[in-house]
Parts: sequence; structure tokens; C-alpha cells
Amino acid sequence: MNIAIVSSAFHPSIGGVEELVRQLALEQKRRGWPTVVATNRWPRDLAAVEEIDGLTVRRYAFRVPGSNLSRNIAAAVLGPMTLRQMCRDFRAAGVELLHLQCVSSNAPYAVAAARRLGLPLVATLQGELTMDANQTFQKRESDRQLYRDVLAAGDAVTACSSQTLREAEEFFGSSLAPKARVIYNGIRMENFSTAVPFAWPRPYILAIGRHVTQKGFDVLIRAFAQAKPAGVDLLIAGDGPEHEALRKMSEGLPVHFLGRVDHAKAVSLFLGCHFFVLPSRHEPMRIVNLEAMAAEKAVIASDVGGVPELVAKDETGLLVPADDVAALAGAISLLSGNAEMRNRLGAAGRTRVEQFTWPALADQYEQVYQQAINSRLSQGAAA
Repeated sequence: MNIAIVSSAFHPSIGGVEELVRQLALEQKRRGWPTVVATNRWPRDLAAVEEIDGLTVRRYAFRVPGSNLSRNIAAAVLGPMTLRQMCRDFRAAGVELLHLQCVSSNAPYAVAAARRLGLPLVATLQGELTMDANQTFQKRESDRQLYRDVLAAGDAVTACSSQTLREAEEFFGSSLAPKARVIYNGIRMENFSTAVPFAWPRPYILAIGRHVTQKGFDVLIRAFAQAKPAGVDLLIAGDGPEHEALRKMSEGLPVHFLGRVDHAKAVSLFLGCHFFVLPSRHEPMRIVNLEAMAAEKAVIASDVGGVPELVAKDETGLLVPADDVAALAGAISLLSGNAEMRNRLGAAGRTRVEQFTWPALADQYEQVYQQAINSRLSQGAAA
């Protein structure tokens, strides 16, 4: 198949969607499927076309209507030009199917391009309805309508967890069967077999993610202060609007902020940590849980969203209620002082994560692609 993955973000931006798109595209390339990544050109000084890891990346200015007149004018005047350029590029590349990854400013362009070119459209949902840090879908009816359009237009729909799919169906007001299925995000195990553990002078607990309210790092810092694990530091990677507030909260504690880290350093951090903590208030899935398990580390995670679909309670990790400082502190104290439990949970997690390798997930996407193609062919025959 010749595929264009139309992603909400990609390199040099760092995040879960960026990494899963990279890994999926690389796996498809290994299978001999020509794959182009189409993404937002932001910042504007990024190259329009670039080769990254042997992948062709095309960047477009995905302008969408907003809250001010200039944005609306730009979307109305320049948006059609962007769409025409995308369609020209996809035709020239021989693209046969569009795969929309995460519903954002990329979505109206992917939907319109699929319609204009008569191509099958696969839409992958990443928990956008409740995980957007700016609460876009809660604030603007135009974005909610865009989400409905994507669900209606997709010849096939996938979701990163069962919880995410249920959430989308409740929003849509009807079942998305039979065109929808769950395909979890995945990891590449080879990354963890060749990397070197991060060097730190003391044992450390690891947390990583954007510093925004829903990630719950404030809860983690309070719980860490309450647990006071002897001789153990807390390392927090990532950045975001709450970064300075979190720094002030942690004054006087053995908490260290590492800033944004690339994927190679993240792997090293996982391999070197005592255990991993995900303190989120809400999550559709979080690939970092899988990365911790791939590194054979125990996980403490909030019992929210799609997380329990990955972290098996008391088998690969400990689950605690979201926003519960005392419960999280208790779990931190328990794991910090129990090496046997850490090792047991970590070993079980390493076994479980084999289900989430990219070759296995690419097989599932191949089935979905064929389903979308068959659906489009059936519609053509019926017409």
C-alpha cells in the first residue's frame, strides 16, 4: 500500500503522537509500503519537505478558523491553497490511502483531501475530547463539529484504548461499529535492548510528560513529599505551562527537573529508574506505561481512562485513584521499600509488553487499511 499519514504533529516536536507516527511509518517502510508523513508546518521556519530517518516528511500550514478575524481570514484565503498543494503532492506520490492520526488542525485537510482525491480515510483517535490541554473541544462548537465530521467521514476508525472508543461513541451519539476497533499504541523493543541506563548518583523514581494540569505532577510532588522514601530522588522530565509552579512546589525536596528529553534519553531514563509513576488525572492510554514495562520496571499509575487496559493491577503495576495524594504516597512507600515486588512487577510487565510491539500493531493496521479500501470500493459499487 502507498500511504500518507496525516499527523497532528511530528519531529522536531516531541510527544506520544509524534513517536507513534514515526514508529508506524518506519514499520510500514520495512514492509515495503511507500509512506509519507504529512504534518503541520510549525514553527513556520521548518522545511516544507525533509527526510527524517529515511521517511519523507511534508509540512503544510494547517490554518483553521479561530477566535480572531485574522485567523479566520487566513483559513478562508490560504487554507484552500494548502489543500490544493496537499492533493498535488499526494497524487504525485501515488498515495492510495490517508491515515489521520489524532484530530487537530490536520483533520479538516485530511478529510477534504480524501474526498477530493476519492481515497479511503482511516481516522485514529488519541483521546482528544478530554486530553487536549487547552480544552479545545469543550470551548468551541466548530471543533466539536470537526470531530463529528471525522467520525462520519472515516471509512475505518481506530482508537488507542477501549475507553477512548467509548468516549467517541458517546460523543457521536451512536455506535461506530462495524467500522471501529481498538488498536493500542506500541513500542519498539529493540530500543531497550541496546540503550544504556541513565547514570544518576542515587536511586530515582521517574515521571515524564507535559507539565499541564491533567498530568497530575502536582499530586506526585505532594505524594513524594509525604512518602519521603529514604535515599531516593524524583526525576521529572518534560516541560509545559506549569513547569515553574511545579519547581516552586518541590523546593527543599530531592526533586530534579530534566526539561524536554528526546526519545533516546527517555529510554535511558526508563532503564535506570527505580520505578515509574504516572500520576495523571485523565489519560486515554499513555505510551510511557509501555516504555516503563519494556524497561522491566514496575509502574504506579492513576486508575483512569485507558490506563487499566495496559497496567494490570497488582500484576505489572499498582493502580491508585486519581488526585489521591495519600494513596499515591502509600504506593510510592510500598515500592520504594520492596525490591522483590519491584522486580516481580517489572518482569511481568516485560512479558506483557510483547503484545504491543510495532510489527504486531502494523499487522492490525494493515487489516484496518484493507477494511477501509473495501468499504470505499463497496460505496463505489453501490453508487
